[in-house]
Amino acid sequence: MQTRVAIVGAGLAGLAAARPLVDAGCDVVIFEKSRGSGGRLATRRTDLGPIDHGAPGVPSELALALGGAFWLDGKDNARGVGVPGMSALARAMATGIDVRTGVTVVALGKSPDGWLLTDSDGGDCGMFDAVILAVPAPQAGILLAQSPDMVADLALVKMLPIWTLLLGFDVPTGVPQGTQDFNGPLMTAIPMLAKPGQSGAERWTVYAQPDWSAKFVDIDKAEAAATLLAAFRTATQLTVHPAYIAAHRWRYARVGRALGRPFVANSEETLLAGGDWALGSLASDAVASGEAMAARLLKRRSAPD
Repeated sequence: MQTRVAIVGAGLAGLAAARPLVDAGCDVVIFEKSRGSGGRLATRRTDLGPIDHGAPGVPSELALALGGAFWLDGKDNARGVGVPGMSALARAMATGIDVRTGVTVVALGKSPDGWLLTDSDGGDCGMFDAVILAVPAPQAGILLAQSPDMVADLALVKMLPIWTLLLGFDVPTGVPQGTQDFNGPLMTAIPMLAKPGQSGAERWTVYAQPDWSAKFVDIDKAEAAATLLAAFRTATQLTVHPAYIAAHRWRYARVGRALGRPFVANSEETLLAGGDWALGSLASDAVASGEAMAARLLKRRSAPD
């Protein structure tokens, strides 16, 4: 009988877990609460061109395998990036996988037949032999109310928010087109035109410091955008006004304290939770966690009864 696996979360960890399971013949469904897959492999489409506003890069070998490009970001950091944006990598990873977007899983129920998932509308998402939670640790903890040992493990994890500022200009700014690091509320600014495959109008992604983001995590987007733009003006001596400006809050963007192992699981190893938070803050940590969860399920499937 074909093994049915539900994955909650279509970010990098969830997609990395899905691929080897699908390739091994499992019936895999990914449930994603957002409108698209990718999580922090995120690109905002604007009239001035795409602006990446999530993860600044992934392992180069992964990006190249997915049709992306290798990029030295000007700070001697080798990154893999998507073309024309990071979300292109997520779309490539999701090829051939059943990803159901706009579905928020709010409860897991265990029965002799497996795991039953329920969505926020009270709908039945189906029965599955195993479930992978590839969402931030605080969100996974909410779904693991029936597994106190797993919740206790997740309590060890600390995650940090990051505000990002997206800017587009219809005239040249005069700001050097290279990655820049800052002090104060700002952490790093990355120009889209410095990335492979980019052309057209000048566009920037500005990342705020985690400490500042944590202090002001609940301010509204307009206030965050105005504050971060003022800081960017001061830091770069910017004199022109952006034609496009937006702020995006990643509430669980960085790992302040990792779990220290690739995932947590229940005693039957039919319910697993992981993500970058299991191993660290890098995109490669999310991939490693996802692949490790898939490997554990496949090993369990092949074990003799």
